[in-house]
Amino acid sequence: MFLADYHVHSSCSFDADDRMVNMARSELARGITEVCFTDHVDFGDQQTMQIGPERFQLPKSQVRQFIDAMEKAPEGIEIRLGLELGQGNHDPARAKRIYAMPEYDFILGSLHNLRGERDFYYLEYESEEQCHELYARYLDELIELAGLGCFDCMAHIGYCLRYMHKQGIDAAVTMDRYGDRVDVLLRTLIENGKGIELNVADLVPGGREDPLLQPFPGLDVLRRYRELGGDIITVGSDAHNVRAAGVGIREGFELLAGSGFRYVAVYRRHKPEFKRIEL
Repeated sequence: MFLADYHVHSSCSFDADDRMVNMARSELARGITEVCFTDHVDFGDQQTMQIGPERFQLPKSQVRQFIDAMEKAPEGIEIRLGLELGQGNHDPARAKRIYAMPEYDFILGSLHNLRGERDFYYLEYESEEQCHELYARYLDELIELAGLGCFDCMAHIGYCLRYMHKQGIDAAVTMDRYGDRVDVLLRTLIENGKGIELNVADLVPGGREDPLLQPFPGLDVLRRYRELGGDIITVGSDAHNVRAAGVGIREGFELLAGSGFRYVAVYRRHKPEFKRIEL
């Protein structure tokens, strides 16, 4: 069974613990035979790696770790280089220049914070009304991002809900309430030849300390993407340490198959290649 993990962080990311070579070893031990490292470049957050606005070169830490992983990782695993590019819609010209860099195979487009706000991880959630307002703004910014040519797949749609739930607020986010916005988002991605990620960090215990036992996007959005003709999808563990590397990937592939998907995408220089899901 072919398994690929296309959302993995190394210690090049400020919030991750382990080097690429050790992450690759842990992935292979869990049956993953292709991995793409997608370390953080977040606009507006100086903790992350920074590329541009003047020089558009690979960060030295990323170069060193990638070469080390290619030389020392065990046989049997393909290693690709990517980024998780956060808030590309906050500086579109810079985001597009990063996307044009020839060294990267794959770029995830993420939105971790709204304009003028901190990362959703750090916000205090006090009411359902507040959460609904933030989620509507989140979808509007995702639609902006979807219209830009600065990524290959959109990461963890619904990211903000993870932290709302963890603070005990269930904002009852439903397709009945937000379906029109979700449709605009998914249609824009499909029309622009962009895919989505099935993020499985919260799908099974082991990916996070307190998983929600659900993927991002949720099944309603995932199935709507399929109904609209979306067929470009990657699966990512969003692992930040060797304990989580590859956790949930197999279950994610099974979930896709059960939702009508027959192929997953892997990338070579931003071009998707499709691998049949075989369980």
